[in-house]
Amino acid sequence: MNYKNFIYNQDRGFIFAYVPKAACTNWKSLLRYMEGYEDWLDNKLAHDKVNGGLRYLDLKGKDAVLLNRPDIRKYTMVREPYSRVLSAYINKVEERLPLKAEEPDEDHFHKIVRDIEKFRKESLDVKAYPKINFEVFLLWLRCSGSWFTKDEHWAPQVKLLLYPEIQYDIIGRFEELGRDALRILSAMNCAQEFPTQKDVQFPQTGAQSKIELYFDINCYKHVNNIYVADFKAFGYRLYPLDI
Repeated sequence: MNYKNFIYNQDRGFIFAYVPKAACTNWKSLLRYMEGYEDWLDNKLAHDKVNGGLRYLDLKGKDAVLLNRPDIRKYTMVREPYSRVLSAYINKVEERLPLKAEEPDEDHFHKIVRDIEKFRKESLDVKAYPKINFEVFLLWLRCSGSWFTKDEHWAPQVKLLLYPEIQYDIIGRFEELGRDALRILSAMNCAQEFPTQKDVQFPQTGAQSKIELYFDINCYKHVNNIYVADFKAFGYRLYPLDI
């Protein structure tokens, strides 16, 4: 899959690689601010790769050389895998449950939920898993082999960021958003304050505070397996499974 997660600001000489579920709406909005758009807080335009006005690099074409230029600074923000994948599940899967009758104008994530349901019925013990839940979603990610499991909202961050092949000047952490957003914005020479979720009108899922509600030992095991490279690359602690 050709992930177009690298946004190039030519005037300021940097590339920002966004990670979905790591304040990416806020970052894309700020990048539109730096491009001079008065409607920079419009969250729909922030995610519109055609009309949003940001330059997304096509790394399968000529743009790939930009990543290796030492004069172009590179920034990103990552997130702990447990809360990131839970946030993606709540926002993209759980909000579309229970499944309704199929409609011709269904969005991308309705199709994904139907794919998860197909996996549940065909590959799992339906008595043990009578409906889609967080563990079913993780089993689908881990075992189904579906093309949809490559979606950027839950793809491993090392794949999205081409890490460690690409060397970043700053890798911020979502868990230290207040501190690290300031560091990155200062490096970008941007004086605009980091927008809140209210500013960008994109509600939080509250995933970090819901970890205990959704995770059991099996869920931790699945996430540890799926995102082993992310834990290692970015120094996040694995939940110990031997206690």
